[in-house]
Amino acid sequence: MVKFKNIITSIVNQHDESIDSDFHLDIESDSDAIMDLSIERHGDELIICQYYLQRGDLMRDPEFRFRVESNGEWTPIAYRIDALNAYEYSTEGLKIDDVLETWAENLRAQGFLDN
Repeated sequence: MVKFKNIITSIVNQHDESIDSDFHLDIESDSDAIMDLSIERHGDELIICQYYLQRGDLMRDPEFRFRVESNGEWTPIAYRIDALNAYEYSTEGLKIDDVLETWAENLRAQGFLDN
């Protein structure tokens, strides 16, 4: 999950926000083929989501929620993919590091991270 955390933190920083305080970013994609990205932090919760509109409804594809621990680590506690009606939640944390690493690379390839 180190790569994921580094890429998300870099995206937030390049938009002049700090991952360590409350913020809300909506980042529009330059391409109709790539979904927009939302990153927000409220207290100890961090929410990262790509989304699209379908018949006026916001469809998360995917959305991940993290609990930000006192030591700065992120514990994934929920994910949702609306089109698949998929949702999982665990206060103990989810074992999804491989998925997050893949998504991080996708976000880089989609142009959300300036190099």
